[in-house]
Amino acid sequence: MPITSPHRKDSDHVHYSEHILCENFVFKPSQVETFYHHAITETGGVTTVKIKSHSLDVKDPERRLFDYLVKRFSPMTTDEDR
Repeated sequence: MPITSPHRKDSDHVHYSEHILCENFVFKPSQVETFYHHAITETGGVTTVKIKSHSLDVKDPERRLFDYLVKRFSPMTTDEDR
């Protein structure tokens, strides 16, 4: 699923430090720029998260991190999907 960018909500602008722990990866959702999932095999995969121009590959075989990010950011679809 191509993703253009996270769709921020007003509730995402919080005044405290919110850290999320998912798949042994700690991050602040407010710092996520882009993300995508790449299935390596039927039983494995990697979610790539770009934070402040740094790309991080997180082992995510069950797509927990990716599904959380999709649910959190409600990403906008590209014109190709229409």
